Amino acid sequence: MKQTSGFLSLRDFLTSHQYIAVPLRQNIAGLLLVKATINGQEGEYILDTGAGQTVIDDCQVSPLNLILNHQEMEHTGGGVGAHGIENIPSYNNVLNMNGFILNDFTVAVMTLNTAWQSLAAVGAHDTLFGIIGFDVLDRGKAIIDYSSRTLFLKLATSETI
Repeated sequence: MKQTSGFLSLRDFLTSHQYIAVPLRQNIAGLLLVKATINGQEGEYILDTGAGQTVIDDCQVSPLNLILNHQEMEHTGGGVGAHGIENIPSYNNVLNMNGFILNDFTVAVMTLNTAWQSLAAVGAHDTLFGIIGFDVLDRGKAIIDYSSRTLFLKLATSETI
């Protein structure tokens, strides 16, 4: 374990307490991006601490093998101030972020075209699948180390489920 002045590094301390380190990268627009696998398909997502739940772009439904529950569709979503965007839940998904796994994971599916257009306008042309939100961060007892661009998520135990 790496020690500085007799102290463990943040990474060593957290990994010794059952946290998984997930690398982040910052795109040209300043957003933090994270790789995640949903239902066996890897993609890159915006990490958004202000998003209440994980949102998947509707064009990724087929690649991610999402089953949509149209009966529960709502006209909400889109962030603060946005109204009337069709939001369809998809249940029973599996999320894997570098070994941090959530089974029976629910995502919201909606069009994210406006967000992608805004990012492209500032030169960010990343291929993104959606947004990882607070639902994942909360369940993973997330800690973000901005200096190393690392997301730490706590492995689930019988005490944390």
